[in-house]
Amino acid sequence: MVDIVPFPGYLYDQEKTGSIDQVIAPPYDVISPDDQESLYARSPYNVVRLILGKQSPDDTDQDNRYTRAAAVFSDWIASGVLIQDETPAFYVYSQDYEFQGKQLSRTGFFARVKVEDFSKGNICPHEFTLAKAKKDRTQLLETCRANFSPIFGLFSDPEGNVDKKLDTVKGENPLAIVEDGQVTHRFWRLKDAELMANIAESFQDKKITIADGHHRYETALSYHKAHSGDAPDSAHVMMFLTNLNSENMSIFPIHRVVRCPKNFDGKEFLSRIGEYFDVELITSGATADDISALLKHSGEGENEISFVVYLGKNNAHLLKLKDTKNVVPFLQPDEPEDMQVLDVIQLHALVLRQLLHIDTKQTDHQQYMSYKVDMTVAMGMVESGEYHLAFFMNATKMDQVRRLAEKGIRLPQKATFFYPKLLSGLVINKFTS
Repeated sequence: MVDIVPFPGYLYDQEKTGSIDQVIAPPYDVISPDDQESLYARSPYNVVRLILGKQSPDDTDQDNRYTRAAAVFSDWIASGVLIQDETPAFYVYSQDYEFQGKQLSRTGFFARVKVEDFSKGNICPHEFTLAKAKKDRTQLLETCRANFSPIFGLFSDPEGNVDKKLDTVKGENPLAIVEDGQVTHRFWRLKDAELMANIAESFQDKKITIADGHHRYETALSYHKAHSGDAPDSAHVMMFLTNLNSENMSIFPIHRVVRCPKNFDGKEFLSRIGEYFDVELITSGATADDISALLKHSGEGENEISFVVYLGKNNAHLLKLKDTKNVVPFLQPDEPEDMQVLDVIQLHALVLRQLLHIDTKQTDHQQYMSYKVDMTVAMGMVESGEYHLAFFMNATKMDQVRRLAEKGIRLPQKATFFYPKLLSGLVINKFTS
């Protein structure tokens, strides 16, 4: 049973701020320093000042990125830059985009979802989290007492009943339209009380799998446990909810770029990895597109797992796993055998831990890893000599994410990249107390 409720969100007054595309931002964890500067310059009201404010060498406990965000947030409410809706609503959000040559449109809605421990089995995480990121989001939540960015949640609705209800508002003029060159974002308000009640009731027999925002969910849960007395409405956190059974869900692979902790010998590595993989040299001059196509074809079977290891120009090899069961002796206590079907666990357990002696669960081993969605960028990092090799992967399958999450099994960090990312700043959930 999942408890979802509408809420009176805070929205930008575009008559004061100008076009909405000037004030929204991508999620905080994909904003680079250059992006941050650009977003600051775009508008004095850009939401980056709330979700990822600038730091200063002169920061103190009393004056820092979190206290400044709280002050800006209060000022924008007082001056009418942000206006709260008079009545609770669900907020419908669609994203039109191209993926692998197809035009797709993903639709979902913003709601407040009651937080609860994962052990209850209703909210299902699919990845592990990092303590550093949770500390950062905790400080922001403690200071500002609001959800500025949505957690990305998936629910199962094979018949598309919720989608049909959301579609009823898509004929109206959107509150916001944002064209970012790759994705068209549209945003509506759903305020029909009967329709919202029907949607909420349909979640009584559903589970929610967290696609993105694990750190924010765990932070929100901890915050509520600490502040249930002075902020009772923190019992619910803002989420974007979308149907995982829709054909419009897209997952990108996140590739691994590796700097080895000890001297690395490429020939020796290829010889050793042959124990677990069939190794095939890829034709010289293969581009990122060529490698992507090769990987996709090689991994099409149900239990077919393949990687490409990239050691520099004209030195790339296709690795075809011989047997998924070979990984079992190397799984750690928190890695059930069910996980052997995952490309990412085969890579982390067999290749990174066993052959390269890198355990990404150890904080001090994170220095050896970089995670990139863009294959061309990853290639450049190897060619520069900064990193020794890169592993290119196929995307984790949606049914694997759901099946394992509902069993309480978490994937390694950076196992999925759900595309497109959700915008921050379309709507804000502020605690009333």
